[in-house]
Amino acid sequence: MSGLRMLYLLMGVEGLSLLGTRMTSMSIGIWLYHSTHQTTPILWISLFNELPAMLAGSLAGIWVDRLPKRVVLLLSDAGQAVGSLLLMCSFWMGFFSLPLLYVVVFSQGICAMFQAPASQTVTAMLASEEKRDRVNGIKEMVFPLAGIIAPACVSLLYHPLGITGIALVDACTFVASAVFLLSVRLPDESRKELNEVQAAGALRDVFEGIVFLFRHRLIGLVVYTGVITFLLNGTLDMVVPYVSGSSGNIGWGVSFVLACMNAGAFAGALIVALISGFRSRITTLMTGYLLTGLMFIAFVSATGPIWLGVTLFVLMIPLPATNALLNSHFQSIVPPALQGRVFAFLYQIHLASAVVSFAVMGPLVDRILQPAAEEGAHSWLFRYFSDQRVAGIAVLLIAAGIVIIAVTITGMLLRRRMKS
Repeated sequence: MSGLRMLYLLMGVEGLSLLGTRMTSMSIGIWLYHSTHQTTPILWISLFNELPAMLAGSLAGIWVDRLPKRVVLLLSDAGQAVGSLLLMCSFWMGFFSLPLLYVVVFSQGICAMFQAPASQTVTAMLASEEKRDRVNGIKEMVFPLAGIIAPACVSLLYHPLGITGIALVDACTFVASAVFLLSVRLPDESRKELNEVQAAGALRDVFEGIVFLFRHRLIGLVVYTGVITFLLNGTLDMVVPYVSGSSGNIGWGVSFVLACMNAGAFAGALIVALISGFRSRITTLMTGYLLTGLMFIAFVSATGPIWLGVTLFVLMIPLPATNALLNSHFQSIVPPALQGRVFAFLYQIHLASAVVSFAVMGPLVDRILQPAAEEGAHSWLFRYFSDQRVAGIAVLLIAAGIVIIAVTITGMLLRRRMKS
């Protein structure tokens, strides 16, 4: 089996696992909301799932670099399958509880913490330089595609199967991935015999990857993309309350704009997959972020679900494309022996930025911007928005777009200056 064919098959089974995971997450979210009528327990699922990589992602990168990647992926799939089966049994046998749910998703987050950098390293191993942009573009198509398919599957399966049946389907997808990994052999990467790891050695290995980023002037790119991640994540979560709170919105508006978001993300990944080789990945990446910043402003200026959906579609196109190009850039520059640590550190920075964004953006709107709009304070800031019920969110969206544009233009100028 050729390396590229093996990689595409691996991406297929990983996509199947992702679909199962999103189905389980959605079904549990539905059950929790109808049981508790609260959103906090649902948000905590994502928090506990992302917490391991945010706290210890760089340490996981050490083991990803030392162990055979097939072993890392196998153990990750096995751990997540056990978690899904445990949730299934808890619902079936009646001992489900929120603490158990958080323990399970935290454990699955630990598995995912190892899986993500290992998957990126395998891509670098199996895809040649000229094929890498296309492969990463196809990988970026998997997440929005799962976002489109999962709701339809849940709507069909939730009532006849319940959470237990969907969790069993989820576990089966992980088992399918594990069976595939057992049947193949990945190219042998440089290995080291595993000795007992001491704390000092672990820290030294972590810093080895970070030092590489500094020496090759990549740390600025990590910081820049981390800032963009902060500006995007919490802000994009404001889309649903903005649309649903806008005057004149009709019932299908939220569903339509969410479909447009997923479709835009899918289209962006498809563009990278079709174009493949880019002459300047970083220039293309920054240009994409400029478009996203402009579309935040256009989104607030749009009226009605149709135009809101169109602007969101365009806004989302650059995001998977920039992720694919960023991954290709690091895969091309970072030596295979360091890729686990470098990608784990990159994910750790981005996850930390996302978590801080989720923690900051909501209170910023709820406690500062929206009360100011309703009380008439700083009227010069809010008078341009006809619907004061979402004026606070509108200010945040426009501010995020302006800052994204400003940061990106600054980055472009600094990059040009460094080259000259």
